[in-house]
Amino acid sequence: MAVLAQVAAAKAEMDATATVDNANLVANTTYLHGVSLADFGITCGNLAGVTLWAPVQNECDLGTLANNIDQTLFMDEVYVNSLEFSYTTGANATENYGAETDQKKWLLNDGRFINWEEFAYATISGGSFTCASGVNVATLTDGSLGFLRTSTDGASAVSFYDASEGTMTNVAVVSGTSAAASTFVFDASTDTMYMPTGVTPATGDKVFALFAADNYTTAMGNRYFEAVTDVNRPATIGALRQGQVEVYLVSATDVAYANAWRLTGVTITSDLTREPLAELGHLGPYDRPLTMPIPIAVTIDTTAGDLEHWSKFAARYTEYAANTLIDIDLADLMSNDDMKLVVKVFAQTDEEAGGTGANRTIAVNSDLIGKAYFNDGTKGTYAAAGEQEYALKSIVVEHLKITDEAYTLDMGTNATQTFGFRSTNDLFVVKGDVSISLVQDGIGRA
Repeated sequence: MAVLAQVAAAKAEMDATATVDNANLVANTTYLHGVSLADFGITCGNLAGVTLWAPVQNECDLGTLANNIDQTLFMDEVYVNSLEFSYTTGANATENYGAETDQKKWLLNDGRFINWEEFAYATISGGSFTCASGVNVATLTDGSLGFLRTSTDGASAVSFYDASEGTMTNVAVVSGTSAAASTFVFDASTDTMYMPTGVTPATGDKVFALFAADNYTTAMGNRYFEAVTDVNRPATIGALRQGQVEVYLVSATDVAYANAWRLTGVTITSDLTREPLAELGHLGPYDRPLTMPIPIAVTIDTTAGDLEHWSKFAARYTEYAANTLIDIDLADLMSNDDMKLVVKVFAQTDEEAGGTGANRTIAVNSDLIGKAYFNDGTKGTYAAAGEQEYALKSIVVEHLKITDEAYTLDMGTNATQTFGFRSTNDLFVVKGDVSISLVQDGIGRA
């Protein structure tokens, strides 16, 4: 999600305790790694959209580890325009993103291999560096070099990250044998890339080259169709089941998490509507700004039981718990506009962990022992069985207002209830666990 939202590189590493310098979110004075909906609308310092590509293996090599690519689909300036998080019983959890773009091409023959290379300050500080070693960069149909990023003038480009400014810019690249002003120069005969004259790289600066070639570079390797072995297989989980997801409905007066029981499904959706801005002289839009505010819809499905959920939604749970609540009115539901939804995703199921919430513990011989965790932005390491397990990530939606409620009772089936809510802008995804006190303080972009 951080990649799709183009969270700034300095704040997207997420591998150390969160601080003012490396964190993207903050609650009161506590910094958190994570992503907010607002990140999808920020263009300052970012490239226009993200880049996606998909290599297609030759049919005769289907099921093998060969990197014999038949063609590659390439799309640049891809803008996310919708998201949906769905957590239900009886099925794996899903998170889906929709996107749009005007740029789509297929690369084949001598350009079917897409390579990605990154060059840090130590490499580029001398003013020139080796790029595309051992392969031939393709010449596209229009005669331009096969560097696939595009400058503002529509020329082939590489990306330059200026650490001091925190900006990523596509800078044109042309063929040549020596450096030139305002453009990168690539010498195919020596695989040398020259920095623009007058540009002196500083510590933290980087160059990113994305290019089509007749093969993969040695550094790139065959990363698309290699075997998923125990060495490079993603750790711990491959899919989320109902025992790994906990849902909390937090009211303004809550001081501790209380699991929302009997829930069968929670769906969070948001349409990130974008307006294509066009101008004379350019075929494609020059920008796709996000329309604000961003609407958020939440649907909660539950097997009908007592009125605990109703009392929470109506901000009258204290009376309900004390057995003094006499009635709940629709006006109570409509007047409560500060409900928060918190979804926590865990590595273990509740049976492995031996409980839920704060009672979740690391099982004996668990793969989590020795692995890192984050709790309120602070990094730690599970040392032994019996320690509390913390969430892999927490999704927080603030300022929910109820929009609809339905009670369904049919012959032969259990009664069900469905609640609909809306909010705007305030959706945050936090790496690791987050305490209720921080949720109550409210989360924002750092």
